[in-house]
Amino acid sequence: MTQMQWMREIYVHINNGSEYATIHEKNEANGSLKINFSIPFSDEPKPAECEVTIYNLSRNSSNKIKKGSTISVTAGYQGDKGLLSQGKVTKVSTVPSSVDKITTIHFSEGVDYADKKDVNITFKKGTSAKSIIQRIASSAGIKIYQISLPTNKIYKSGYTADSDALSVIEEVVKDCKAAIYYRRGNLIIRSIKSGDDERFTLNTSTGLISSPERLENDDYSGWSFQSLLQHRIATASIITLKSKTVNGTFRVKNGTHNYDGSTFITQCEVV
Repeated sequence: MTQMQWMREIYVHINNGSEYATIHEKNEANGSLKINFSIPFSDEPKPAECEVTIYNLSRNSSNKIKKGSTISVTAGYQGDKGLLSQGKVTKVSTVPSSVDKITTIHFSEGVDYADKKDVNITFKKGTSAKSIIQRIASSAGIKIYQISLPTNKIYKSGYTADSDALSVIEEVVKDCKAAIYYRRGNLIIRSIKSGDDERFTLNTSTGLISSPERLENDDYSGWSFQSLLQHRIATASIITLKSKTVNGTFRVKNGTHNYDGSTFITQCEVV
C-alpha cells in the first residue's frame, strides 16, 4: 500500500442542470489540478456537511459550480477507486491566495429534506408503518433508497401525521426499532445493526496505519482507527479488522475521508 500513495486518484463531478464538469487529480507529479477534501459520514439522520478545495481551477470550470448543483466525489488508487459521497452544493467561493486561486465547495450529503413541506395525513386503523413511511415520502418528494424495517408496526388505532415530513418519518422509523441515515448520499431506513458487506479485510497490508483503539462511551462501544483512504469504508459498511489489538467483523458507525495535500486517510469508528 505504500506505493499506492503515489497512485491516488480524485474525481469531482459537477452537474448544474445544464452543464457538466469533471475535475480530476491523478498523481501529483503529472501537473494535474490539486484537490483537497473533508468528507464526514455517520449513521445519524442529518446529512453530513462536506468540503472540497480545488487549486487553480479554470474560470470555465468554476463558473459551472453553482449553489444547488449536484456534486459527487470519487477517490482511491489507480485501479481501485469508488464513490465517497454525493449531494448538493450549498456554497461555493473562489479567492486568490499567494500564487494560487482557491475554489472552496461546500455540499450537503444526499438531499436535505429538513425543509420539506409539512404533511397532514390521517391513516386508517390497522395501517402499517411501512405504508405510512412510503405515503409520506411520496407526498413530500422524499426519495428513500432502501427501506427494511425490523418491525413493521401496525397502528391499530390509526395514525395522524401532522408535522414536517422527515420528522414524521423519523418518528415512525423509531417505532419500528430502525434507523434513518445517509450512505454515500442515499437515504437508508433499516436496523441500526444491519449493514453492507464490503467483503474487505483491513490490516497493515491493506492500509491500516496503526492498531485500532478501544472506544467506550454512554451510547456505544467499539474501536477507532486510521487507514490509508479506503472508499469501501462508509456508513454501515461491514468490514473485517485484523490487528494486534483486535480481530473481528464490525459495522462502520462514523468517520471521515480526508485529504489535505499530504495525508490521504480515512478515520473511522466501528461497532
